[in-house]
Amino acid sequence: MLKKGDKVVMHTCLEAELEKYKDKVWTCETDEFTAKSGTQVVFLEGFSGYFMAGYLRLSQ
Repeated sequence: MLKKGDKVVMHTCLEAELEKYKDKVWTCETDEFTAKSGTQVVFLEGFSGYFMAGYLRLSQ
């Protein structure tokens, strides 16, 4: 489960392949939580809206 302050990188999704997001290290703005849809998500600093936690991995 991701926590506020964790450093993460996007993977295996469309956004991860975009030049502006490729290899970008993001900081979690919130702890991971369950959206109304039932999906595990987290807010990222500088990203509009929440992002699916399954497409994020901790940065090394």
